[in-house]
Order: sequence, then C-alpha cells, then structure tokens
Amino acid sequence: MNRRDFVTALGAAAAANWSSSTAIAHAAMSPLKQLADHKGLMFGSSLALKYFTQSPAYKQLFISQCDIATPELQMKWNSLSHQPGVYDFASADQLVTFCETNHIKVRGHTLVWHDSLPAWIPGRLSSTTAETIMLDHIHAVAGHFAGKLYSWDVVNEALDPGSQRQDGLRTSPWLQNIGVDYIEKAFRATAAADPHALLIWNENYLEVSNGFGAAKRRAMLAQLDILLEQGVPIHGIGLESHLRGNQANVLGDASYEAFLAELAKRGMKIFITELDIQDVTLPADVSERDQTVADIYKKFLTATLRQSAVKGVIAWGLSDAFTWLSGYAPRKDGLPARPLAFDANCQPKPAYYAIADALETAPRRA
Repeated sequence: MNRRDFVTALGAAAAANWSSSTAIAHAAMSPLKQLADHKGLMFGSSLALKYFTQSPAYKQLFISQCDIATPELQMKWNSLSHQPGVYDFASADQLVTFCETNHIKVRGHTLVWHDSLPAWIPGRLSSTTAETIMLDHIHAVAGHFAGKLYSWDVVNEALDPGSQRQDGLRTSPWLQNIGVDYIEKAFRATAAADPHALLIWNENYLEVSNGFGAAKRRAMLAQLDILLEQGVPIHGIGLESHLRGNQANVLGDASYEAFLAELAKRGMKIFITELDIQDVTLPADVSERDQTVADIYKKFLTATLRQSAVKGVIAWGLSDAFTWLSGYAPRKDGLPARPLAFDANCQPKPAYYAIADALETAPRRA
C-alpha cells in the first residue's frame, strides 16, 4: 500500500476504531524531523513541559518528531515578569535544558508584542518611558538566554492593514508610545544582547491570498525595504499559519509563492512558525474532516516548501490532546478538535501523512 492509499485507509479506520490501525500506523510512520532533515529543513512544534506530565506518550512523540521547539507560553512577557524589573526564568530555563538534553533547537518567543503583557505595563507606558521599558526587557530576556537559542521572534504581529494607517502598522502600545522606529530599536537591541541568534519578524495572515492578506504582504515588503536599507539586522520572517478548514481556495496559490520569492530576494530566511488548521467549520464525520485537514496541509506545505528560502516548519502542537484550539475555537457540536498531525492518543492521522508527503517531495536545500 502506498502512502496516499494509506492516508485514505487510515481516515476510514479512524471513523470506526483508531486502535485497530495503531500497529499499521507505527510501521508506516517516519519521524517528521527525519524527513525534514533529508531536505535540509527542520521540523518542530510548540512546547509546554506540563503536557509531558499528563502524557508520557506525548513526551516520547515530541522527542521522536521534533528537532526545533517554540515555548508555548514560557518566554512571553507575562509569564516571565509580574512586577517591574523582576524576572522568573525557572520554567523557561527548564524548557531550554530539556531541549538541550534532547538535541532540540529552541526558538525564543516572543520579545515585543502588543499581547501577553504583564498587568503592570499599560499604566506605566508613555512617550517618555516606553522605549526604556521595551529595551530593558529585551536586554534582560535575550541577555539571559544569550548563546542558548537558535532564534528570537523579536517583533510579533506588528502589522494590521485594518488600522487605517498608510504604512499598515498595528497601532500597538509600542507604536503609539515609541513611534515607527520601535521595530528597528527592538531588532538592534536583540542583536546586541544575543549576537548569534537568528532574528525573526513573526507575523500572521501573510499566507492567506485575499484582500487582507494581500495588504499585509504589501505592508511587510514595504517595511522590510525601509528597515533593511537602514541596516537593521532582520534575518528572517516567520509566517504563523494558523489556517482554517474553509480556506483551501485562498492558500498556496501563485501569489503566495510570489510573495515568498520576494522575501527570499531580500535575503530573508522563512519559517512556518505556528502551523495548525481549525476544523470548526468542517463536518462532524471524522474521516471526512481528517481528509479535508490533510488536503489543506498538503496543498499549503507543498507550495511553501518549493521556495528554498524556507528553512523550517513548526506546528503549534503535535497531538489533538493538547491543542489550544479546543478552547480558542471549539466546535459547536461539542466534538473534539482535530487540527494536528497526531490524534489524542498520539497516533498518526491523515494530516501526518500529508505533512510527510510534502516534506518528501520538497526540493533539497543546498
């Protein structure tokens, strides 16, 4: 049975009895990190160590499948600091140690964002304080982990064409209180604090070929041109890729590939950083739903990986047992969300085989 036939068979088996396909699945499954490595790519997932306590099987799955990880919450500002100038790195340090022990690279996530801020920050921000607060945070956090991480998401979700600004920048607290050069200042400060890490601008909705996505792409390229002309050390772009089950017609088309090519022309390394697929709009039938999700993974990743500037794929979770979408986008019929490559029992789904196929057919990086 070839892989494509197995995907169909596995989807049908899932609707009836997942346990009956377990032995076949294990026999057919190759680690995604291994398939990626054969093409000069990395594969990984978001990571929260608490899930390992809940499921030892998930711990083994993570180690077997991933060679790069993004902390789910542990390096966000509100997780690290609950009062000005005071940081608790214990949880984040534990995650980094786990990854070092298991030869997994770590992406720092995230230094400057309009969300996940400690409660004390909004009342202290002003045109005279915001820059110092931002830079002190970058120096403290990036400095603490200097030399230990593969990359930093320096600036996160800085664009919003709906803001009515001509430059497409989001009217975040940092833009409002520091000005448009807050992005430049953040990247330069991170480069000084952790000079060996790749510095990434992480952004959402760049992968969607509709009016909003097209506006975001134009704003991204325009801002990149300005910043790179000024010598700002931006090394790569992260595309979050929280996709939806009803987006098949606006994903992976020629305009998307052209956008990736434009990023590559500017010397950018490209990463898919938070990949999952909401199934809230899809049918209840498990087989049909899983196949639709798998088809979207295959279409999107095949188009993405044709661009050699793409260096890695990081999912936002591996097992449906631990997906944020269960709370963020629950199904109205009450059925469990199934957005990821492995089911709640850490067994491969059609999505796994779709991702594997996309990796296997990708051109090898030099």
